[in-house]
Amino acid sequence: ELESRASALSRRHASTDYDDTNIDANDQNAQSDQTEAVEKPYSSLYEKTIQYNREASTLAAEQQHRERLEQIEMLHQKEQKVFDQLPPLDPTVTCDAIHQYLSTTSQFLNSYIADANASLEGTSHKLSVLEKQMSLLESKLESIPGLFSEDEEQSVNATDQDNIIDNVAEG
Repeated sequence: ELESRASALSRRHASTDYDDTNIDANDQNAQSDQTEAVEKPYSSLYEKTIQYNREASTLAAEQQHRERLEQIEMLHQKEQKVFDQLPPLDPTVTCDAIHQYLSTTSQFLNSYIADANASLEGTSHKLSVLEKQMSLLESKLESIPGLFSEDEEQSVNATDQDNIIDNVAEG
């Protein structure tokens, strides 16, 4: 009986044509289904972890914000207790304080402007001295024979004439 069954199975197997590509495709599909089944729980776990971290950071920020608001409220209440016990300032005291602030600020600004103007005038004076020294140096260099060619001498003479005219106009 076993032999008859084995022969029947072998005949059935021989009569059925198996396509190797279909078997490979079926194996690949089965493997991809298995990897998807494995990846999906991990990817959803990863997404849940990210969502949890976002919620935790949001909750932490909200908690810090609430604590800060509570601190500000407590400080405000303390200030109110202190200022409620004090009598209001006299208007003359308030005006004197504002006047002192304005006069101190204007004195500072006036001294700053005076220092800036003095520095600017000093720089301007230094530049004018430097220009005069440069014109003297140019005239000394012109007096040396053969130092410049004739073309250069003509351009230097024209420059000197412009400088002399500028110096006469300034001075």
